[in-house]
Amino acid sequence: MKWLLYIVVVIAVLIGMTFLAGYALPATTKVSRSITLQQPPAAVFAVLADVQHMAEWNRNTEKVEMLPPIGGKEATKQTFKGGMTMTIVTVNANPPHHLVRQMMDEGGPFAGSWTYDISPNDGGSSVVLTEVANFKNPLFRVMARVFGQTKYLDEHLEDLARKFGETASVG
Repeated sequence: MKWLLYIVVVIAVLIGMTFLAGYALPATTKVSRSITLQQPPAAVFAVLADVQHMAEWNRNTEKVEMLPPIGGKEATKQTFKGGMTMTIVTVNANPPHHLVRQMMDEGGPFAGSWTYDISPNDGGSSVVLTEVANFKNPLFRVMARVFGQTKYLDEHLEDLARKFGETASVG
């Protein structure tokens, strides 16, 4: 019985330390990743702007449902692997160079945006994807650090390259 108490205490201490570490981390983060594609900016922008078909090429997106516009802006409900859903609004679109999508779910464990900046590069395009995330829950702050802050950005950019039949080196 005594060993069971030790196990419970150790688990409680580990959970407490994880939360303390989370509170010590900044709630808001900003990270950027980039790729170079052999496609012109207009072609890259067209694929990114066609959010209805994102689930066909993005490994982490299961389903995209169009919603009525929010504030006059394109809105979607996106279902991701594992069943998590988010309301995503395209808050800024300046074809073929700039696209900003923002998560609009206020009650979730995090909020944020993805900004795509697409520029011409030697007959192709440079694509920079910047994520600004606000992790309300300190446990999610720790999880983001442990699992990698750029994991989903990297996978998204790799999938974008694959959509064009290319292999990208994400940097």
